[in-house]
Amino acid sequence: MTHQSLEGRGAPARALVIVLVIFAAIAAAGAALGLLWWGLAPRPEGTSLGDGEVFTGTTEDVFAGEGYFLIMTAIAGLVSGYAAYMLQFPLARRRVQDLRLPVLLAGVLGSATGSLLTFWVGTSLDGALHRGVAEASPGESVTVGLQLDATAFLVAWPFVFVLQYGLLDAVSVVRRDLPGSPGLRPLDRFEHLPAGEPDAAGPSAHPGETAPGAQGTEQPGDGPEDAPPEDGRAP
Repeated sequence: MTHQSLEGRGAPARALVIVLVIFAAIAAAGAALGLLWWGLAPRPEGTSLGDGEVFTGTTEDVFAGEGYFLIMTAIAGLVSGYAAYMLQFPLARRRVQDLRLPVLLAGVLGSATGSLLTFWVGTSLDGALHRGVAEASPGESVTVGLQLDATAFLVAWPFVFVLQYGLLDAVSVVRRDLPGSPGLRPLDRFEHLPAGEPDAAGPSAHPGETAPGAQGTEQPGDGPEDAPPEDGRAP
């Protein structure tokens, strides 16, 4: 069995390992981002209405918690999309294996999982505040814990990840330096030729041009001594 066939058989396993590592790394980043969201986002004050209901009014802090979540996960999408593409670039070139699609799928799933973990960690750490709101008597002032009423914000991370990843891939397409591509670019064969050496096609590729060394040569019957005499008699 040749070395190339062994590498070919190991390519799916290698891609699977890379996918799992990227997925786990992005998901773990989501858990860490939940801690950051919990530590930075402000909590609004409100008045309990009983049965876990609370009136918070329209203060800035009411929407700040969700705004923090959206901004932080969008930034995470930019960073993780850039990091994932730049990571697979050298890995794909090392063994000439196209990893763009596997890494994209791993990043999307990891981003979705990370977004859910950010939400879960942040709201779970405010569990005491949520219990306080549920147990408060009507008219009592309470602090509202983190929550996410706009659940559409959960897709911000994977959405921005795909945009960033797709933008970098489009740049690679324009530059014609796609990772994992075994073929040379159209102009690469000329770049590797020594200076002054013609193309492999040679002079025959240019019809109408005289080949080197052909100038000044005469074929039999073309010289003046081979022309017939004017009076028709042989000399």
